[in-house]
Amino acid sequence: MKINSSSTGIELLSYLKQIRQQQQKPNDSNAQPNARQAAEMDKVNVSDRAREVLQASRSLQGVADVREAKVAQVKLDVNNGTYKVVGSKVATEMLRESLENGLIMQSMSQS
Repeated sequence: MKINSSSTGIELLSYLKQIRQQQQKPNDSNAQPNARQAAEMDKVNVSDRAREVLQASRSLQGVADVREAKVAQVKLDVNNGTYKVVGSKVATEMLRESLENGLIMQSMSQS
């Protein structure tokens, strides 16, 4: 069986033209929803957990990131040569904070 390539190309172009025309016609089933329907589709349900996170984020916005008085005192002690680091105290505080963070994350994952 011999296929004439020129007629196949013409048929293909004709078919593509029909498809494009159908896509351009407004179809009732594909019609854009009115404003009310669009508003109903755009509703978002926020979980209690998300509300808690938002509230915590808002309350942290008022807290300073840096304790200015503490920084000034440490700078003064360093400049005077009187700043002393107690390694065991630093290690204890690091472990305590790490354990607290682990407990918080664990309780969050269980909620």
